[in-house]
Amino acid sequence: MKKNQVIVLALILLSSVSSVQAVSDENVSQRRREKSAEIQEIRTERKEERQEKREEVKENIQERRSEIAENHANRLEKRFTAYYTRLSNIITRFKARLDALKAEGKTVTSIETELVVATSKLESAKSKGLEAVSAFKAIDPTTIADQKSALMAARDSANAARKLFEEAHTSLKSALKSLKSL
Repeated sequence: MKKNQVIVLALILLSSVSSVQAVSDENVSQRRREKSAEIQEIRTERKEERQEKREEVKENIQERRSEIAENHANRLEKRFTAYYTRLSNIITRFKARLDALKAEGKTVTSIETELVVATSKLESAKSKGLEAVSAFKAIDPTTIADQKSALMAARDSANAARKLFEEAHTSLKSALKSLKSL
């Protein structure tokens, strides 16, 4: 009888284990599907977050480019205005000095021609500088990649204006040397 009881107990245990195993297989596959769905959700959320972050970074870059372009145009304008006022004040004082020398009866025609050349270079430098500043202000920073040629033209115009200011300054220095030799 003990043998029968042991066999019956073993059969009961085996049948319950197989039913538990069948239930657990269903639970495992269901949990796998749930986990897979959760992982997919997390991936899509992270992908959206990365996309939003990229767009935010692009906007920040555009804002910085806009600020840089505006600051550059303002610096050029201030610089060229300072050059022009400084050199025009020097020319004004120079003319007053030449008038005083003329009143004394000295010949200053060669110095006057150098001064006229310096004045014309200064005026052309001023106009070229204004052209460069307006070209830099006209460039839209959002489409800066599309406007490379306009950007290069504005830069070349600014360099040309700077060189004209330098030439005007050089002409003034040579006129001053001529004046000192009188």
